[in-house]
Amino acid sequence: MQRDKVDKDKIMHARLRGFGKIGAGLMLSASLLALGAPARAAESSDAASPESASGDSEGQIVVRGLHDDMESLAATKSPLPIAETPQSISVVTADDIARLGLANLNQSLRYVAGITPETRGASAEVYDQFKLRGFDAPVYLDGLKQFASASGYASPQVDMSRLDSIEVVKGPASALYGQSSPGGLVAMSSKLPLDEAFYGAASATYGSYNLYRVDADVGGKLSDAVSVRLYGSANGADTQQYYGSRARQTLSGAVTFKIDPATTLTVLGAWSHDPKNGNYSGAPGYGTLFDNPNGKIDTRYADGEPSNYFRRNQEAGTYILTHDFGASWHFRASGRYQHVDTDLGAIYETGVPADAAMAQFARASYATHETLDNWTFDHQLSGTFTTGPVRHALLVGVDYQTAHSFEAAAFGTAQPINAYDPVYGTQQAPTSPYTVPGYTPGAYADVTTYNIRQHQTGIYAQDTMSWGGLRLMLSGRHDWASIRSGTDSQTDRKFTGRAGLLYKTSFGLAPYVSYATSFEPQSARLATGGLARPSLGKQVEVGAKFQPNGSAILVTAAWFHIEQTGVVTTNPVTFLSSQSGKYRSEGFEIEARAPLPYGFALRAAYSHQRVRDVADDDARYVGGGLIGAGDGNLAVNLDWTARSGPLKGLNLGAGLRHVDGVYGGVFDQTLTGNAYRQYYTPSYTLIDAMAHYDLANLDPRLQGLNLALNVTNLFNKKYLTSCYLYPAYSAWCWYGQRRTIQGTISFRW
Repeated sequence: MQRDKVDKDKIMHARLRGFGKIGAGLMLSASLLALGAPARAAESSDAASPESASGDSEGQIVVRGLHDDMESLAATKSPLPIAETPQSISVVTADDIARLGLANLNQSLRYVAGITPETRGASAEVYDQFKLRGFDAPVYLDGLKQFASASGYASPQVDMSRLDSIEVVKGPASALYGQSSPGGLVAMSSKLPLDEAFYGAASATYGSYNLYRVDADVGGKLSDAVSVRLYGSANGADTQQYYGSRARQTLSGAVTFKIDPATTLTVLGAWSHDPKNGNYSGAPGYGTLFDNPNGKIDTRYADGEPSNYFRRNQEAGTYILTHDFGASWHFRASGRYQHVDTDLGAIYETGVPADAAMAQFARASYATHETLDNWTFDHQLSGTFTTGPVRHALLVGVDYQTAHSFEAAAFGTAQPINAYDPVYGTQQAPTSPYTVPGYTPGAYADVTTYNIRQHQTGIYAQDTMSWGGLRLMLSGRHDWASIRSGTDSQTDRKFTGRAGLLYKTSFGLAPYVSYATSFEPQSARLATGGLARPSLGKQVEVGAKFQPNGSAILVTAAWFHIEQTGVVTTNPVTFLSSQSGKYRSEGFEIEARAPLPYGFALRAAYSHQRVRDVADDDARYVGGGLIGAGDGNLAVNLDWTARSGPLKGLNLGAGLRHVDGVYGGVFDQTLTGNAYRQYYTPSYTLIDAMAHYDLANLDPRLQGLNLALNVTNLFNKKYLTSCYLYPAYSAWCWYGQRRTIQGTISFRW
């Protein structure tokens, strides 16, 4: 069901009380090249012919990449200025990541309008969990989808050390990407080799909760035909909760081969090992969102045991092949194989009070072993031509995606815990699904297995027409998507589209209007028999963009109206499912980036949205929001750089982040069954601060050396990022991260 991606283990407890295909993709790419057909490269600076490495004007230690914040690649699968794209888009650059000290994708979206960030707060950094315009959003890397397990926890996570930029494409994107969320998608771009003889950067960070991070990035040209880049990170920290810690070692590399003056091949490899992934836990609703006679639960509270574990390994190989046929026609083909495996064993709190004093809370146990393998390919041809006064930018493509996820999982019993005086070490987390407490060891029949295969093939086309200041974009796609789980299978065929109209005036103002559709397959079994058909989404967006000619100022504003229909809902009495659900999201967003006089720079974002469940088999949900979706956000970041004088090279900044109330669900906190109502978490406002200094201003011999200090939640505010309330049983909430301070020393050569 689409209501929320809630932990499967907690819901069930409440109710119970290959690289071979990459080779084939390369052969297909070579075959298409042999045809001599006109084709296109998706990057304005070709993937194998990047721009040079340089530092920024503020002394940041960053190896610059391909993308800036004025251009989008993801929205149209081709380079297009944001100011000329009839869709709302936000960009987070490598400079933003370094300057703000961002450690993961969750943190990177804090300053983006329309995002409900870090919905699992400080206790679930192992996953990227956020909402975009009220909905979960898929994540793409280098234009290829990052698949997550269809049933469990085997989801990939890309370390920040690998990224050159992050784009947030808002609204349905199925016209180019296939099955997708009505809210949009997040597209990340990897660091690629640069056209420099030799370059590099290294940094070391230490901070609160014993946070540590060591990053290195080095590359150069081995010859005129071969460029390389190698980068990696070792990082980790203790968690805000008792006894938890996380750790990661990751290494990635890329090699670009210039096959001939018009053809390049870039091959990327990535490896990541997460031996520890912190406390994936929450706190009871009683003592966080709801009053408790014992007071508020400590933000350090952990609901599990020190023996809890969550390990993850990731490997991936990617290719990007480009060819320039001349006369503005190009070809781009890409493919990736990715493997993820996880092992999890945990004791966790169920959100159910276990005594009348409301201090003890019930717990359960859970263990799982999972693997996920997926292959994704995308081949694109593009070029430009004219018909009379109209210039056409044509894109056609075909993509294929397949994923196979396997999971063995089991639930069991556990001893309760006193949330106000927790005693740990009284029991061990299960070491495998076959040793979960409450089951007979080795009784395989008690272990549930999931074996799920997903496939999707899509063909798409897009024509962006220009006539003077007028831009008309038409996109269309047809998909064949299938899913098989055990003996159940479902095949869906769907056409989706997008139409956008924008007019760019001579002084830089560009009003626009767009309409787009999306679809998402569903695997639920209906009461009428068979599996559910895909849910459908549609959006109308009206907005304007303003970029004065030749200026680095960019202001965008948009009003949107999204409807999602055909959502699976469940009758609260019969527990039978139907496809009667309907969600609506409507709101307004504005974002601005602007250099200001006297060395100041501003980045600001504001959104207000109403996300509502407008049709549901359970009448208690109607009129409420979607769990984990907030009513809007405000984020402002202002920094100042001394350009001359004794403080030259000093950069100071401050940020403000405000998140409106986040919908938690329906609950009867009296536990009588007679007082159900809808609840939101309280709004919260946080202040951040930063300082950077280029040491070369003290002594030229320190050229390339930089110091940085980043502070988040400066005033150490205690707040909730979200709650999950399951009407008849349980209530969980998640605390946000308290004040964190980190210092970094960096060197660029």
